[in-house]
Amino acid sequence: MMINQKISENLLEIRDLSIDFNTDEGLVRAVDNLSLSIRPGEVMGLVGESGSGKSITAKSIMQLAPGNAIIQHPSQITLNHREQAVNVLKLRGRDLRLVRGNAVSMIFQEPMASFAPAIRISDQIIQTMQIHLGYDKDQARRAGIELFDRVGIVDPAKRFDQYVFELSGGMRQRAMIAMALSTQPKLLIADEPTTALDVTIQAQVLDLMMELREQLGMAMLFITHDLGVVSKIADNVTVMQQGKVVEAGMADQVLFQPEHAYTRRLLDALPNLDNLPQAPAKTPAPLLSVTDLSISYPTMGSGRQREVYTAVKNINLDLPEGQIIGLVGESGSGKTSLGKAMLGAAPISSGTVEYHHTKKKVKFGATKAIKRKRLARTAQLVFQDPYSSLNPRMTVRDIIAEPLEAMKLTKSREETDQRVIEVARLCHIEVEHLRRFPHAFSGGQRQRISIARALVCKPKFIVADESVAALDVSIQAEILKLLKQLRDELGLTIMFISHDLSVIANLCDWVCVMKEGELVEQGTVRQIFLDPQQGYTQQLIAAIPLLHSPKGRQQRLPDLLQMAEYSANTVEQRLA
Repeated sequence: MMINQKISENLLEIRDLSIDFNTDEGLVRAVDNLSLSIRPGEVMGLVGESGSGKSITAKSIMQLAPGNAIIQHPSQITLNHREQAVNVLKLRGRDLRLVRGNAVSMIFQEPMASFAPAIRISDQIIQTMQIHLGYDKDQARRAGIELFDRVGIVDPAKRFDQYVFELSGGMRQRAMIAMALSTQPKLLIADEPTTALDVTIQAQVLDLMMELREQLGMAMLFITHDLGVVSKIADNVTVMQQGKVVEAGMADQVLFQPEHAYTRRLLDALPNLDNLPQAPAKTPAPLLSVTDLSISYPTMGSGRQREVYTAVKNINLDLPEGQIIGLVGESGSGKTSLGKAMLGAAPISSGTVEYHHTKKKVKFGATKAIKRKRLARTAQLVFQDPYSSLNPRMTVRDIIAEPLEAMKLTKSREETDQRVIEVARLCHIEVEHLRRFPHAFSGGQRQRISIARALVCKPKFIVADESVAALDVSIQAEILKLLKQLRDELGLTIMFISHDLSVIANLCDWVCVMKEGELVEQGTVRQIFLDPQQGYTQQLIAAIPLLHSPKGRQQRLPDLLQMAEYSANTVEQRLA
């Protein structure tokens, strides 16, 4: 039996939601009297700065809020269908498990923390599909590999059987998306689902989500700081600030006729491609040179049968002193491997890396190793995934201070604390937050901690690997401004690795484009963005999600809802 969903019905209703966190400083209000509703087939964009309450709101829909979260009366979260309504906050045990996955599924912001690291990805997805869809193992395997292919994972059958730590950051996020979509949910909660994806895969994944929306009548709560993405897919937009809804309405209205000053500030912080920076007046001498660099990793097999994957192929590159060099390319193109090799943190199969402007010239490669500590004061790395790079048992103060203490760069605790406070303020970290632990912060706040740790020993060279990917646009703009100031004031050289070409365009002096381990094009920002020579570069630039009007989507929504048919296996019938 097929059941037609009435247009007037809401699939999800949140009313008067208030959430407090129980902290050492007492109760802290994270969400304050929030109300929103989502119709079947609708995409609701939920935007706001890091720490505004977006993620905790989403997690509460599946009762995934952390243990110190207190949902206050009279908060209500209801899944509706016809005459029956399911009060999610009162579900327990088996009833709650049926809602999780069957009716509502979630794409988490940090995939490394969402997969079990000791279990193959295939086993986790197959088990999920067996439990929620009743597939046998072979059916689940075929469906899982097909999903991997649809979210843009190269060689999906091979990747399906790997562990999460064997995938790059972007591939992990794609695997997380495939996992969430595997149960064919009626409501998909997507918490920054495309943050770690390059622009071409981002466009592909967004198209996939919209396709599934039309096929299944699937609704989405889409949480993001990327307003360009919001304009592409959202029917309605809700803007949050400090736990409160400050503006809500149709996407066109909120994005192009905003009423609240905070919404206007978010829009003003968006990078744009209208005013690209001019090329530097002169070409500085290189801080470091990469010569004939190749990096290979062993993969499967043993002995003579052991396979080798070449991540970086014969790279030649000079990095000018005092400039910001952008490194772009799709996930798996070798960007991170190249960046780590420049720091002596990745094995070099052939070729060399040479630092020219240090007290003693430093050169290392396949045949000449370097002790990492020798480069620590000169070169530092800002990691892509702040969650796994920060020690959960250390306070923020101790995390930032660790490089100073390890290299004995300060003579007393007071001097160390003074430097920690100085760099914390530079990175917009509240001084009173230095006593807290990483778990108490949002993804964007953790990334600021990682940046502060890299800057604390005053390096000459930084590799920033997707260092602003997890930040909302206003904080992102502040960090990018900070990096420019450091470049100008300290002569800092930065290798900025990113899949976000709009950020690269507004930050960098020089751009290098990688594809499948090779450097396919390089030039000034204006050369790359205004006159790209390679088809691959042209494809990347064409896929940038710029802010544009979604006018007409509201008119399509009623037709979409009439076309979408729901199976009789609905939430309420599963709970019966």
